Amino acid sequence: MSLSQSTTDNHIFALDIGTRTVIGIVGRMEGKNYRVIAEEMVEHESRSMFDGQIHDIPQVAEVVAQVKSGLEQKTGLKLDKVAVAAAGRSLKTVRCTAELEHDANREIELVDVRSLELAALRIAHRELESNNIADYYCVGHCVITYMLDNMPVSNLLGHRAAKIGVEIVATFLPVSVVNGLYAVLHRVDLEPVNLTLEPIAAIDVAIPASFRLLNLALVDIGAGTSDIAVTRDGSIIAYGMVPMAGDEITEPIVEKLLVEFNEAERIKRLAGTCKDITYTDILGITGNIAQSELLQLIEPVLDRLADAISANILDLNGGVPPKSVFCIGGGARTPKLADKLAQKLQMDPERVVMRDRSHLRNVVFDEKSFLSGPEGVTVVGIATIALTSVGYEFMSVRVNGNEYKLFNTREINVSQALGLIRFDPRNLISKNGQNLKFSFNGKEHIVYGELSQPARIYINNKEANLQSPVKDGDDIMVIKAVNGRDASARVSDFVPRSSEIRFKLNGTDRKWRAKALLNGAEAEPSTPIKTGDNLEFNANPTVGQVAKAYHLNTIDKILINGRISTPQDQISPGDMVEIIEIIAPAEHIAGIKITINGKELVLNKSDAIFVDIFNLIDMNTTNQKGFPVMKLNGQRAHFTDPVQDGDNIEIFWSDQEGK
Repeated sequence: MSLSQSTTDNHIFALDIGTRTVIGIVGRMEGKNYRVIAEEMVEHESRSMFDGQIHDIPQVAEVVAQVKSGLEQKTGLKLDKVAVAAAGRSLKTVRCTAELEHDANREIELVDVRSLELAALRIAHRELESNNIADYYCVGHCVITYMLDNMPVSNLLGHRAAKIGVEIVATFLPVSVVNGLYAVLHRVDLEPVNLTLEPIAAIDVAIPASFRLLNLALVDIGAGTSDIAVTRDGSIIAYGMVPMAGDEITEPIVEKLLVEFNEAERIKRLAGTCKDITYTDILGITGNIAQSELLQLIEPVLDRLADAISANILDLNGGVPPKSVFCIGGGARTPKLADKLAQKLQMDPERVVMRDRSHLRNVVFDEKSFLSGPEGVTVVGIATIALTSVGYEFMSVRVNGNEYKLFNTREINVSQALGLIRFDPRNLISKNGQNLKFSFNGKEHIVYGELSQPARIYINNKEANLQSPVKDGDDIMVIKAVNGRDASARVSDFVPRSSEIRFKLNGTDRKWRAKALLNGAEAEPSTPIKTGDNLEFNANPTVGQVAKAYHLNTIDKILINGRISTPQDQISPGDMVEIIEIIAPAEHIAGIKITINGKELVLNKSDAIFVDIFNLIDMNTTNQKGFPVMKLNGQRAHFTDPVQDGDNIEIFWSDQEGK
């Protein structure tokens, strides 16, 4: 991306979105100088950012919109592109080297240097990924040294060599931090043209390249974070971050004086200039606090902040203090902080200094700035970094017609590009429809689900895949995958429409309509079949089924078309079926002859008792009056009395019981 693409009429708009304030400037290059023609600062009304990270996107976007509008009114420009920086929260750094072969007969050009640095950045990315740290963006890098045929040089351009190399420090932030920043810009119709890290931007203007031969430390003390950079031997060798800054100093003022956070901020800012400070607490009561009392109140926090910053500087600098420490940012104004840093680092207090805009080289302001102090340094660095950017921070691609900005710091394929724009991965994965498995006439049957349609990917109208490389300006089209439909079936899919057969049964025309049974119950043709169901159907009935339907005994003789058959044999259309009842001959049963009411009868039992005679007579008890009388051979009988051959039995009704 060229400078003309990232500016409006060769102007650059830079934003420093901080924890307490949003600062914006608009300027342009004039020769070697960067001229600032307008600037704007708006404070957050609420604590919508913590430790440099955006927590409330709509509220932060509202403040950015105010800054943008103010600058547009001052300059008359339509601002739609912006350079921004991210705080060093959760910062990760990777130091690595890369080498490339080069044509020794050709001068090294800018494109060669870009390719070399990009190769180093890809190595840095791979190192993060090898440690399972993949969801990080590269937000900037600094060259430690270039190598020309294994010899260190400060600039490769114009040289000739067979091999070129570079050592860099690459800085990475979590995707969530960067995405929050981009979400704010998107809400106010701003396109990011350059993203860097706040300490990188600050050091670009606060510590010129000619100073970097010295071992120096830069500390950008904001409201939420204190960002750190260290230089030595002409290069920036390390970056760090402490999640403590000005807000921690404000909080004890809130608690002690019972004031709102913004009022506590005002009191803190007056600590270095006013001997006696008047304030109003949340109850509406006016109070006063002396400067000495205020400094005593915040001293424990200053000690903790100085401890954390100095420890980080020593860690980045190999355990030894640097030659000097430059402090910028609004927090650098805090009284006694510089002295405490010098004490913790065991340095001469004169070596720990605050840097403001008066120390910036090649930066010109149209009018006296209300941001002339240390809080106005970083935003200028954001602008100058953007103006000198070699343009490989971003690449532009279109996905399904929408344009996206991606970091162009490694070889990106379609899969990685879709991941960076949060393309829903479910649109890339297809599933075949589920199969339907059930039992049909005792055998497993499967109806297969519909096959899915995989996602189709095209780059610039040419077929591609997830591993295809993506370049700046590519047009990616992703046709979503389509899942196959689950299998479905109904009883009618397995039962023929005409399921009636005709045959003769014992000479009579009969017809049989077969019935489908689903899980043992009769089912209509439209009934759906589910996995695990048991479907039974046979158009040709068995002899046993027909016999049961017509109440015939199938243990008798069966003939089908004159052939002896069994109950399990099936009947076909037109068959002549005969089921012949076979009457077994009566077996000889020993019996006795008895006379009942004058009629001689035979009782087929040799060991009969009186109650057995009722199997031989029909004794109608309807409309009978009186009492039943039972006599055996003239004597009153009981049901269990034995009955013998020749016995005479009388049974009648009497109006007198027992007579």
